[in-house]
Amino acid sequence: MKLNPALLGGLLTLCSIPVQAQYFSEGWKPGQPAQDTATAAKPVATGFGFNVSLPETPSNGLWDERIPLITDTNYQDLIVNEEFASEEEASKRTWALVITTAASNKGEAISKFVDKMFDSAYNTSVVEADLPNVRWGRIDYFNVTYLTTKWNVWQAPYLVILKDRGQTLYFYRPAQIRVREEAFREFLLTEGYKMAPPWSGLWAPGGEREWILELVAIWMTKAYSLFVKVPKFLIYIISGGLGSVILSWMHRPSKEQRQNAIREAQEKAKREATAAAASSNTPESSPAKAPQQENTKKKGKALSKSDEKSLKASTSSVAESSPERRSSPVKTRSSTRQKKGKKATQ
Repeated sequence: MKLNPALLGGLLTLCSIPVQAQYFSEGWKPGQPAQDTATAAKPVATGFGFNVSLPETPSNGLWDERIPLITDTNYQDLIVNEEFASEEEASKRTWALVITTAASNKGEAISKFVDKMFDSAYNTSVVEADLPNVRWGRIDYFNVTYLTTKWNVWQAPYLVILKDRGQTLYFYRPAQIRVREEAFREFLLTEGYKMAPPWSGLWAPGGEREWILELVAIWMTKAYSLFVKVPKFLIYIISGGLGSVILSWMHRPSKEQRQNAIREAQEKAKREATAAAASSNTPESSPAKAPQQENTKKKGKALSKSDEKSLKASTSSVAESSPERRSSPVKTRSSTRQKKGKKATQ
């Protein structure tokens, strides 16, 4: 099929149009100063071969991709081994970094807010061109191991001011400084971070124990590169087992608690032994004596019955021996027959 050159040219022209109108220039007019090309937006090459200004398009809708992403692999090249024209320029170099979790943890509202304000401050500084010695960078907390371990950072988000090729560091939580775009840009313009001393101590850069964090960071990076190859379900099983072992070890009783528990167990055993001995000394009816008790009960019942019979007999004899009993005629069967015969003869 033949391709129409006019149609192809139109399509390429449409694809090369910038997204936002603010990147268009009306051109030079009489009476206006000449445009400073050093502060203008740097052109980038597109896939169509045209040079256009890069619009403010956050990566995956979260980040401004004009801000470089600092990782474990490019940290040395971008920051530590950065080349300068003079020592004065190297001493003035300042890096404004944000450690964020918005890409990996999209429900983290604080990181989203900090990222948004950081990008807005960067965009304003590019438009105003008032921070020539400041470079901006972003660190994804969940995809960086060496840097966060070396800097002893175990949570995010953080705002970091870096100078002297990483030897001078200032760390700020969002609650410690104002992260609004104008406030943070003013903080960098006035070098407000110099009001407080940088991170110092045994673990800081130049400290006596810096090498320990360096060693831990290197080995943790190697371990992370191995762990990403292990299936997740296996990591869950291993981490759960290790967690239970560590928790049981941390919550183990102390030596005094073990001694108190042994003492209480011994005292309880003594109390139970004395209670058992006291109960064995009290007289109790044994099973062998039970038949004898039943026989005695039966004999008692028989004696009571015989006593009742003797009592009835004695009462009847007393009644017969009484005068009333003797005076009253005794009615017999023969006397009644005689009376009936007399009545019949009459």
